[in-house]
Amino acid sequence: MIQTRPGRKIFFTDIDDTLVNTDKSLSDENRAALDRYLEMDHILVISTGRALEGASNLMKDLGLYGRQNLLICSYNGGLIFDTFREEILFQRSIPMDLITESFALCRAHHVHIQAYTGSKVVSESDNHHIRKYLSIQKLGFLLVDDIRTSGIGSSPKLLCLDYDDPERLTAFRHVFESEMSEKLDCFNSNPNLLEIVPKGVNKGAALRMVADHYGVPVENTISAGDAENDLPMIIAAGIGCAMMNGSESLKQAADYVTTRDNNHGGVAEILNRFCF
Repeated sequence: MIQTRPGRKIFFTDIDDTLVNTDKSLSDENRAALDRYLEMDHILVISTGRALEGASNLMKDLGLYGRQNLLICSYNGGLIFDTFREEILFQRSIPMDLITESFALCRAHHVHIQAYTGSKVVSESDNHHIRKYLSIQKLGFLLVDDIRTSGIGSSPKLLCLDYDDPERLTAFRHVFESEMSEKLDCFNSNPNLLEIVPKGVNKGAALRMVADHYGVPVENTISAGDAENDLPMIIAAGIGCAMMNGSESLKQAADYVTTRDNNHGGVAEILNRFCF
């Protein structure tokens, strides 16, 4: 545990539909609020379902990567990375036996699934779902005949995609949970994406881990999000904030709901209200 000064805060924020605008840009208002927050020696954690490489690339584009006290919590809490020191603080992955089992289940139900290794997405199929995902995330692609002989060993998370019919993905989620709930956790980061992670890995567990690492009381943590995968983080934080544009279930669980959405400085609203 790192000894830290009294009154230090940690702000955990989701990226998509929370920190950034719909076009993935950072508003001047949010940027100014983040700059002020970091200058006060508080800790900022970018908490996302994105792969580390994808989140890092976006933070570089936004001019945030490498700032002191700026961490990336990627893969929904599966990997925590200090961008200033460029070191991994925590990492958990799904072993190959569970990857193989998950791929087989998806194959049987004709659902696209992908794994991750380094800066690449690994899949047994090349289709418009993965091509759209890669264009958004700006990640490399490794196409394999059989995941068992891919050589990846393990994966920080698995992801099921369906950009055509989210209801089909919802139906498959019930199947996956009935077969795999004792081995893996799953949840939606949006209607088109079903996240599959090691048991107990989520943004809330990561929040508690980071708070403990820095010696910051949980009551001094603040979180912001919009979707189901943000729920553990909203519940775990001292002050859990849901975006105005967030899901109704998240708003009901939150301590505070913003009056502005992600396109109109919702994160700046949170920082101004609870940190300044």
